[in-house]
Amino acid sequence: MEPQPLPAPTAADLDFKTALETDADIQLKRLGFDDTFGRKRLHDLIHEAYVLELMVIAQMTRWFEIGLVTPHELDVAHPTALMIDLRCRIAASPKDYIRSPAMDYTLVRMMTWWQHHTVTSAWRSLKAHVRATETSTDLADALADFLWNVREILDTPTDGARA
Repeated sequence: MEPQPLPAPTAADLDFKTALETDADIQLKRLGFDDTFGRKRLHDLIHEAYVLELMVIAQMTRWFEIGLVTPHELDVAHPTALMIDLRCRIAASPKDYIRSPAMDYTLVRMMTWWQHHTVTSAWRSLKAHVRATETSTDLADALADFLWNVREILDTPTDGARA
């Protein structure tokens, strides 16, 4: 049986990846982590899938911190437990990736939650997570109209310079 090609990533997949990288970068920089080890970067030292997992853990922590989602709502292992598991797998095999069922489940749960409970196009437009909740469609439409009408103002640099 020949291997099947992976489907092309959707816009939502790409938005989630961008959000993941941005959230992880914010969270890790706050902790003083700049991804450099002498002349090497983290992805030069360990398998790229481990780097992705680190970003997932950082994103989850940021989501909890900003109140986008509660730990109970995601129904996944706690970030501390995931980090311990990640450290153990990296120590055992830094260059050859060892899968983790808990991390696989976490990644699927987070992406599914994000696609079903946030306005995923908000990441493209506003560079922010916008949670979609049970609310009137009139209010949602009014907010969308407002954001559309002020989009030039939101994109204008704050120092008075024009792009």
